[in-house]
Amino acid sequence: MASKLTRDSVLAWLDKHPDVLAELLPEGDARDARVVDFHRHLIDRLKDSLAERTADRDALVDTSRSNLASQHQVHEAALALLRPRSFEDLAWVISRELHDYLHADVAVLALDHRVLWPERKAEPVLLLPAMLLEAQFAPGQSICLSGVREDSEEFFGPAASLIGSQAMVKLELGRQVFGVLAIGDRDAGTFEPGQATHLVRFLGDVLALRLQQLLPQSLAPEAARWSQPEN
Repeated sequence: MASKLTRDSVLAWLDKHPDVLAELLPEGDARDARVVDFHRHLIDRLKDSLAERTADRDALVDTSRSNLASQHQVHEAALALLRPRSFEDLAWVISRELHDYLHADVAVLALDHRVLWPERKAEPVLLLPAMLLEAQFAPGQSICLSGVREDSEEFFGPAASLIGSQAMVKLELGRQVFGVLAIGDRDAGTFEPGQATHLVRFLGDVLALRLQQLLPQSLAPEAARWSQPEN
């Protein structure tokens, strides 16, 4: 049976647990140190709690607005990729316009050097070794968000010295990597590991589909099999 509470037992327990009393009691009132205004103390606590909830709400609203803005940017970029009627026009949009839609500093299309016929002009597309394209991604990874890397200059050229963060998006036909969409920004916080990547992945899927539609006549024989499903 629990012992009966008395004034002395309560005071003894509080004496052994001073932290509880310090947490409960507000700062002393200058008018009378012997008076503790619990009512005012509870109101102050409610005000503090309300301020925290308001800050959380404002942060959530800001995040939602930022997400909507990013979604709008990617959708506009995707529409821009759907308009070109030729591979050359598509390459121009990527190199000259795509970074504006994404509010980044540079966007580059890099393809496996085997994809284009030798006599076809590659500008403004980069033709790089397949090994270099694959090296941008860990096994099973289709997007890599990171700071500038040692091999970033292969994609961004002289502008690599200005890049603070980058997004590499794998472009695939079937199971083969045939290209990379490289997006760079001077802000180191624009692309960071751990960020959500579904919008960037969506843009990469749209671009891969457009390339599959526009590249057939310019695919080299050794790369043509990449567009065919495996048996």
